[in-house]
Amino acid sequence: MATAAAGVMASSIAQARPASGGKDKGDYDAIIVGAGFAGLTAARELKRHGYKVLILEARDRIGGRTYTAEFDGKPNDMGGTWVHWFQPHVWAEINRYGVELEESPGNFADDVIYLDEAGTRHHAKLSERGAEFYGPVQTMFADARAIMPRPAEPFADPGWIAADTISVADKIAASSLTPEARILAATIFAASSGGAAENVSWVDIVRLVALSGYSLELESDVVSRFKLKGGMRSLYSALADDCGATIELNSPVATIETTGDGVRIIGTNGKAWSARAAISTLPLNTLKDVGFRPPLPRQKLDVSVEGHAGKANKIHILIEGERPIFTAWAPGTGPSPINHMFWDGAANGRTHLIAFGSGDHPLRIMDKGEVQKVVRQFLPDAVVVDVKAHDWNNDPYSRGAWCISRPGQISKALKDLQAPHGRIFFASGDWASAWRSAIDGAIEQGITTSRALHRLLTGN
Repeated sequence: MATAAAGVMASSIAQARPASGGKDKGDYDAIIVGAGFAGLTAARELKRHGYKVLILEARDRIGGRTYTAEFDGKPNDMGGTWVHWFQPHVWAEINRYGVELEESPGNFADDVIYLDEAGTRHHAKLSERGAEFYGPVQTMFADARAIMPRPAEPFADPGWIAADTISVADKIAASSLTPEARILAATIFAASSGGAAENVSWVDIVRLVALSGYSLELESDVVSRFKLKGGMRSLYSALADDCGATIELNSPVATIETTGDGVRIIGTNGKAWSARAAISTLPLNTLKDVGFRPPLPRQKLDVSVEGHAGKANKIHILIEGERPIFTAWAPGTGPSPINHMFWDGAANGRTHLIAFGSGDHPLRIMDKGEVQKVVRQFLPDAVVVDVKAHDWNNDPYSRGAWCISRPGQISKALKDLQAPHGRIFFASGDWASAWRSAIDGAIEQGITTSRALHRLLTGN
């Protein structure tokens, strides 16, 4: 999406907007670091108040950790895909811009291929055995409402913070699950988190289910059934067109500095910009990579240095032959680096699969031969024709996939992560109050943080 050598994008109304009330102390009223959903939303909200806004984006595209690319002749999401009406912020944007939905039927196929802990392949039909798999796993959330009675308002009843002491692995080990239910539990939690079970907070999984009406079945619908026609770029491009900001691509930031009644931002190329205030949308795992002056409080910096546990790999795979619809499971503690794989369409003699696994389990995600070996754990005769993925874990501007907390990590740091630092505000789905780790959470943060910045600039 880069346009011209300078890498500048601007909406038609971004060119001539005056600074608010003539009080501009720099080039802009606000500079936003990052053109993902949090940054684009914040810019659009600030536009309503007439502010002059610049967005600096390190990559050569907008979208942040949501990214739509071409695969098998059509748009497919390398990052960010599923949405739901249980997610109020993203649902409002879908309605605002008239984006249509389509389903991912493979996620809910009746035919299941699953591996046990030893790697042995099994087959099942959910129409016959669904209760056997899902019923016991739902019982693991019997106390979810008591732990998190108001999951979208984390500080209204903070009892969940004290409860955040165990990992997913601890919870599974303490549960009286059948072998089949244990496989499903280990699969669902690995696919939901993208992290190793021993590194993932159990309470963070409880949060996802609590936000979904305390139902594991509904949580599966929310996070994996409905996607956008044309991919996620149909929404983030509409938001960018509407945000009214100038967007400079290929503009990674080196330092963000508070300077009395303004801020100064210096790029890695030495270029400098100034504004009355700034919003950083840097992901949690990259906060530590940018210099802040004065330095960030230890409560913010330490959690970035530690890093969250989300290391998911998402791989689009094209295999020979038109396969019938199916879904595949493998426990995160088992021998496969893929925990969840499912049918996403079949045409022209080929089948499109989408696979998820954790970066904690090594896999060269763009190596067709290596991916084929893993696919054959589920489909022994599969021939992989093509693969496509984005390595979020080694991307310097993300250093991980969606955010999932380690035990006791983000629960104890959430207030600090959301707090401003002088005239610098922080907006990221990584520390959203509700749908943390989701697009909805990023939009939430763009809205709330832009409101806080507006209050600073107006003194209200």
